[in-house]
Amino acid sequence: MNPAITPTILIADDEIYMLRLLELTFKKGGFAVVSCRDGREALATAASAQPQLIVLDVMMPGLDGLGALRQLKGNPATCNIPVVVLSAKGHALTKVEAQLAGAVLFLAKPFSPNQLLSEVQKILAAGKEESSTSP
Repeated sequence: MNPAITPTILIADDEIYMLRLLELTFKKGGFAVVSCRDGREALATAASAQPQLIVLDVMMPGLDGLGALRQLKGNPATCNIPVVVLSAKGHALTKVEAQLAGAVLFLAKPFSPNQLLSEVQKILAAGKEESSTSP
């Protein structure tokens, strides 16, 4: 990834308040943000925008976050994009399901926006290091 390019984060959440909170958090962190309101929109946007990271809410109308995650990981064009899953359902099974589907991080709502930003920065930094050391 070129350091001069602002990393893009795609956010998918059907709750407008949460969408705005996430947008503000990531913009303050220096990221470009693309927002979606459901899983289907997230799939289409991820394929075209090729963000550096995706944040998905679990409970969304139509295609939920876990369904979208499985499809993202099954698509060669988006399978390598790290995905963070957020959920008001902090149930252990939801966390395990998200991790098995390929999420790099699961956070239960409510969460600390600063913690999320810090975790995302770590994930992207680790990905940058990995890509610079690969042949």
